[in-house]
Amino acid sequence: MEQFQEQTKSRTYCRINGTHLKWVALWTMLIDHIGFVLLQEAVSVPAAVYTICRGIGRISFPIFCFLLVEGFWHTGNVRKYLLRLILFALLAEIPYDLAINGKVIDLSGQNVLFAFVIGVGMMWALRIWNIGLGPVGEAVIPVMAMAVCAVVRADYSYFGPLLIYILYRWHEVPWKRNVIMAALLFWEPMALWSIPIIQCYNGERGKGHKYFFYWFYPVHLLCLWAVYHIVMPAR
Repeated sequence: MEQFQEQTKSRTYCRINGTHLKWVALWTMLIDHIGFVLLQEAVSVPAAVYTICRGIGRISFPIFCFLLVEGFWHTGNVRKYLLRLILFALLAEIPYDLAINGKVIDLSGQNVLFAFVIGVGMMWALRIWNIGLGPVGEAVIPVMAMAVCAVVRADYSYFGPLLIYILYRWHEVPWKRNVIMAALLFWEPMALWSIPIIQCYNGERGKGHKYFFYWFYPVHLLCLWAVYHIVMPAR
């Protein structure tokens, strides 16, 4: 851990702290959701605008996963961290179903915070049972997390825990993390832009109201759903 922090701080080009990363992830996610909720059926908007919005949105998820892993590594209370994620996952479910699926309750898919809950549970299990597992035993935990994500139909399905595992497993070896991430994200070229952004992280938390970023997720989904129904008659 100390070696990783020293290596990170020694990079004079690193100017992005944790709060900066959160804003990048937040804005790219918002652009993505504007495209999905508001522009997908807008006949007056060129299809290219929708495609561009969705492409920009691919940058957000890897950054959010990176921030999740960073939060896990630096939290002093994993249980509290996990409970907070569970609370906001539950709070965000109805706004997610309304904005994404057009229903108050839709069990066909759960919001991305459930994937993060499963990801933190996976990392916690790996930390607890990291002695004597061996490579085969260590692989069982992320595979189980991927299976749970797929069964509960959390956003990004099995891909979420897989990416979180990569970021956790090679947390202290950035070049390996980046290479494996690039191979994993190759199918989604725009998502590759998240790698150089993450690489510019300076290891500092930054200043900012952390609960704002938690609340933004459900609130922005509700707002997009409301805007959709306000502008829908004009379509």
